This record gives sequence, structure tokens and C-alpha cells, in this order.
Amino acid sequence: MDIGKLKQIGFNEKESKVYIELLQAGDSLVSEIFEKTGINRSLLYSVLSDLANKGLVTYILKSGVRYYRAAEPSKISAMLKEKESIFEDILPGLIALHRPKTKKPIIEILEGKGGIKTILNDVLRVKQEWVAFDVPGRGPEILGSTVHAFERERQKERIHLRVICVKTEYGIKRGKEFSQMKFTQVRHAPRPYESPASNWVYGDRVVIIFWYKEFPFAVRIIDKNLAESYRHHFKILWDFSEK
Repeated sequence: MDIGKLKQIGFNEKESKVYIELLQAGDSLVSEIFEKTGINRSLLYSVLSDLANKGLVTYILKSGVRYYRAAEPSKISAMLKEKESIFEDILPGLIALHRPKTKKPIIEILEGKGGIKTILNDVLRVKQEWVAFDVPGRGPEILGSTVHAFERERQKERIHLRVICVKTEYGIKRGKEFSQMKFTQVRHAPRPYESPASNWVYGDRVVIIFWYKEFPFAVRIIDKNLAESYRHHFKILWDFSEK
């Protein structure tokens, strides 16, 4: 079992080791857990207590001796859903706190693959038509399965996309992939040229993504007037692009 996967959903390393050991071994004494995991006993009690507070570990008494056991893995799913529900309750308040105090454009730089994933999630959150041009088609190459998961979710949410791909090997290949997707219209730039960046517009956001393989990054500008200007520019390019 990959401990890293549990860490991604909120377990720390020691909690992951203890939980997995209890799943495998069943009812266990502290001494047995210590022997298998090598976690210091005093710290081990703290880890077990934390897991118990999360409802992921329980114990039973056998002849007055405490044996620990792991809760059903489905409990993790319930725990995550509960956290998601709590977050949805507080999200409007957090958004209100984050709302800009002035009408100046907000300019952000989002670095690395994580930054690009933030942009993709924002497209899903805004749920408005997304237009993109100068698309070099390197998203799947750089982000891998993240792009495919995003596209499935976009189509599920019925978010419409109009995209103008550059006429390079990658751009043409990506254009063919886009053409197979629902809620998607594709055109190609009238002339072949290489572009390291994609220009996206959705809602009141303009995003320029630089698809550098070693270090992709994005510039996001939140400004209604600029977004409308970019949409107008996109319409002109769309009308002159090839179907």
C-alpha cells in the first residue's frame, strides 16, 4: 500500500503506517504495533489517540488488556465527505473575505504544475464559457492525467469551450482530441507558428499559460473590462481561423 496516497488525503506518515499495519494485522497490542512500525512508544500512543479521535481506530479489551483495531476504510470516505460538507458551508464566507476591496485588476502568478491545476479548478468553479487561443497542445504532455480528468469534469458540467489551436504537430493533434469532446468547438490558426503560451478567457478572468516543460506557470488577471476586450479579440481571430 502506498503511504503517499494516504498522506495526500490528510494522514501524516506515522498515522499512515499505524493505520495500514492495523488493517493488515487486525487486533494488535501496542507492543506489536511498535515492533512492526518502529514508532517510539510514547509517540505511538499519541498517534493512536489522534486516529481514534478521527474515528479511524478503536480498541477492545481482552482479559483487561487493550487491543487496537482499524476502522473500516469506508470510514475515511465518510470523513472526507464530512469535511467537504463543512468546507462548503464556510466557502461563501471565505470568498466574501477574499473579495477585493478596490476595483483594480488583480494580477497573480501561479507557478508549476500545481499552479496550472489551480487554474483548471477555477474554470470548473466559474462555470462560464471558456475560450482559448494560441493553444500549443502541450497540456497533456506536461500535466498528464490531470488534463484528462479535468476534461471529463468540464464536459460533465456542460462548460462550453471554443478553442483555436496553432498549426503545429502538437496543436493539430490536440485539435483532433478536442473535436471528439462534447460542448467543444475547434478551429486552427490560419498560419503555422510555434507558441509557448495559451491565452484563456473565462468569466472575468484572462489567463496566459506558459507551457514550459520543466517549469510551467500562468499569469491570471481578474478584470471584467480586460476579459471583455480579450473576448472581442478572440472573436476576430475565430472568424479568420480555419475549421
